[in-house]
Amino acid sequence: MSFTSNYLSCAGREIHYTEWGAQHSATVIAWHGLARTGRDMDELAAHLSTRYRVICPDTIGRGLSQWSPDPKSEYQLSFYARLAADLFDQLHIDRAHWVGTSMGGAIGTVCASGLFQPQLKDRIVSLVLNDTAPQVADAAIERIKSYAGNPPAFNTVRELEVFFRQVYKPYGWLSDAQWRSLTETSTRRLPD
Repeated sequence: MSFTSNYLSCAGREIHYTEWGAQHSATVIAWHGLARTGRDMDELAAHLSTRYRVICPDTIGRGLSQWSPDPKSEYQLSFYARLAADLFDQLHIDRAHWVGTSMGGAIGTVCASGLFQPQLKDRIVSLVLNDTAPQVADAAIERIKSYAGNPPAFNTVRELEVFFRQVYKPYGWLSDAQWRSLTETSTRRLPD
């Protein structure tokens, strides 16, 4: 199953998302983790798209979405929930299932609770969480701090793949093809 690559203005920021199974009315929102992109959801989205419309957004500052001009006030759950509310409205999603990994799970949790965007509370019909918990272990926080927020630059995509294989090794086994896909969907060429 193929997907389309799309852009919307949500909460005044350009957001990129992929859409799979557009012909279906039942919808799944698949939201990625902290230092990742919506493309991490490709395999899941391909599988679900035989029965569901699947929307995989890139959070601002990630993937192909716009970087925030105001990181201190926008790189936080309350703003991410605002992005999600606009995404639901603009894509005419009345109700959806939510699959969230790490930060995507936290965003789904605050959206489903209605904490920051009360209008979303009854629109999320199920919530599947992966790699998230009420409290994150100190060792995990330190590991995340070592690579998130200040991404290193590499001369080649292969150098980036070697870096990812080291940084993401704790997440478990991936095939060579999966490592390559993860790397290629996480790459942005710099102007230099």
